[in-house]
Amino acid sequence: MKKTISISKLKPGMKVVGIDKSWLETPFLSHHFVIRSEKDIEKLLDSGVQLVTIEVDDLTREKSPSEESREEPHGLLELPSEDSGNDRTILSLQRETTRLLTRAFQQVRISGFLPTDEIRSHVRQTVDFLLHNRQAISLLADIHENDDETYVHSANTMFMAAAFAIRHQMEDAECFRWALAALLHDVGKTRIPEHILKKPGPLDLLEWEVMHQHPIYGFQILRKSPDPEIHGLAAQVAVEHHERLNGSGYPHHLGLDAVHPVSRSLMVLDIYEALTGHRVYRARSSPRKVIHYLMNDYSDRVSVPVILELASMVGIFPVGTFVENEDGEILMIQKYEDAENYRGEMTVLKIFGPGKKILPRPQKRKIGNLDPATILRTYDYRAVGLTQEQWEYLMGGGAPGIT
Repeated sequence: MKKTISISKLKPGMKVVGIDKSWLETPFLSHHFVIRSEKDIEKLLDSGVQLVTIEVDDLTREKSPSEESREEPHGLLELPSEDSGNDRTILSLQRETTRLLTRAFQQVRISGFLPTDEIRSHVRQTVDFLLHNRQAISLLADIHENDDETYVHSANTMFMAAAFAIRHQMEDAECFRWALAALLHDVGKTRIPEHILKKPGPLDLLEWEVMHQHPIYGFQILRKSPDPEIHGLAAQVAVEHHERLNGSGYPHHLGLDAVHPVSRSLMVLDIYEALTGHRVYRARSSPRKVIHYLMNDYSDRVSVPVILELASMVGIFPVGTFVENEDGEILMIQKYEDAENYRGEMTVLKIFGPGKKILPRPQKRKIGNLDPATILRTYDYRAVGLTQEQWEYLMGGGAPGIT
């Protein structure tokens, strides 16, 4: 039997089965837990909870702490979360985003206009979730389901864009703008025929000409919105996210200097998400293989610093990458035991010691792995003051004098 009470009447030993807030508004991933101490009650109060629903044997008697101890283990420092953990939470949020975007894009097809308020509310909830559950960002490397829909791709790209902005310690409002632009970057595909979007093989030249129009269509759709952030940044990102550094992109063949900084970052996240996701015309690639491809085969078309930041965000560090740890040391990843998949024992060269003081000679060491949580940022060789010759020498295993 259940009973709703004021939090002032909550006591250790009681089993909570509901609170008066959405899970997105609290740091608790599950709202079913046993109150183990006054500290748990304080955490609920700090989250603004006023009413809780508890499970009782009858209307007059709550279970005592001794009775609960026979059913629930003690010793947890935090309120226990559901067994699914953050990955299931992210997946449920992904599915909610996908449902919202499906409805919104269908409305665009019918009327040409977006349900702006609903979209903004959902993007705000997503950004708030990631801000309060930053450990969940590490799970974004692999949140795909076997679905080729534009909606899933746009939802995942939104998660990654929000996480990317959070890692750069941007203001909450800026994180929101990044996520909103990412969610809507492919809205122009609502005007692309379904037989082209879902063709189970390569597109022919005429089909590619049609597909290449979707950035322009997206710009036209978003420019109609009365919302300044949608008809402004989101519209610009929609039309620019397929441009490339060497001018090989579309629709206007612009270089990276001519596009918005958000577009420069989003195009990398867009490619990464597309290649790690399932499509009707090809199997998905692993995150490590996609990072390797971006660094080795695509770095002449997109921003290398963005690739490196993405690699750091998903916990993948390509060979040749420089990483800065919490002590201010800068290490270069020289090789992996499993070179193709960036796995196994790593060989690194320490170039800078604590406080970013350059060493007389690089120091070689072998380590098991790098914890992404300990890496503050990543660099390419130019950003740490090395010449290409010095960098190539280091990659080959040498250690030239660096002063």
